[in-house]
Amino acid sequence: MISANERLLTERNNLRKDRKYLFFGKPIKNEKKIDLLNWNCGFPGPLNDLYKNSYFQILLSFPKNYPLSPPKAFFKNFVYHPNVYTNGQVCLDILTPEKWKPTMNILQILLSIQHLLISPNIHSPANGTSCSVYMKNKFKYEEEVRNNIKKYHSKIVFE
Repeated sequence: MISANERLLTERNNLRKDRKYLFFGKPIKNEKKIDLLNWNCGFPGPLNDLYKNSYFQILLSFPKNYPLSPPKAFFKNFVYHPNVYTNGQVCLDILTPEKWKPTMNILQILLSIQHLLISPNIHSPANGTSCSVYMKNKFKYEEEVRNNIKKYHSKIVFE
């Protein structure tokens, strides 16, 4: 069985090679030491009018038994979305132990989070306020999303 560190090093090499989505991901460097279990990642917003010219940064925190267990994903800045907790944690079915598959990789996780932005799961909300607005008043929801993007997600960052 491959260790978490070996798997994560392989994924890092794969992300370096595959830049077609403008995603980035790399382990965090702390005091001259690389922490393979915690990664800074980023991706552009989905290609639609609502998320046009946006860029999102994510922290992926991997368990020691990765890839047998899923990582946790946190947006580094506030995201107004029904499936994002107020602490930034992403509520996504593939990141639960029941739905996680060890064959999933970082690129698939980031693509899934990117897709979640335009396809909220209103049946499993993490943020009741934004979910309620999304369901009752799409115009107001989109206005809140645009304001959030302008404030937190308008700069492209490659770390």
